[in-house]
Amino acid sequence: MVVVPFPNLLQQLNNDDSIDIVADGMYITDERKKEALFTNIWYKESEAVIVPKISKIVFQEDLKNAIVGAQKGTEFLDLAEKLKTEGLVKDIIIFENQPELLLAITTGKVDAGILDSIVATYLISHDNNLYLKILSPYEPKALGNIAGAVRKNDVSLANAINQQINEMKQDKTIFNILQKYGLNIDYFVSIKES
Repeated sequence: MVVVPFPNLLQQLNNDDSIDIVADGMYITDERKKEALFTNIWYKESEAVIVPKISKIVFQEDLKNAIVGAQKGTEFLDLAEKLKTEGLVKDIIIFENQPELLLAITTGKVDAGILDSIVATYLISHDNNLYLKILSPYEPKALGNIAGAVRKNDVSLANAINQQINEMKQDKTIFNILQKYGLNIDYFVSIKES
């Protein structure tokens, strides 16, 4: 395993022989498809808005007066920028990684943060020290499919990974992993769908 800052993952994949696959949860986008070959879909997810447990943000509409944080290089930053352009958030602060973003929400540097729903659900349900919650009700806007990425010319590697993904879907291993971390059938993508 090699730890690489999220915004640099595809660049390092293509420019450095130290990694063969990006295994971080990465949305499949048309822009990213220009840089990498994606495996079959692992699961699907959306964004979540995280706020302190006691917050002036109670409803989605309350974000209009909020300073929102998002992580550099993610689809959630793109979403935050779109929401700002549409006047649905007051301003945005960009963070290098999720721990910095969560700390900023906790300490009041930002009013809310936008990050992936799986990480948010897992962290909040498993860390009682986080004085945070997921904004609810909230209607997600950035629904996406998550997969691994390999170099565009690594077709045989992608095929081998896809075979294993399909076996793990068929024997319900992926579904069981999702359930283990508190996620339901809504996150699962069947072989046919991927």
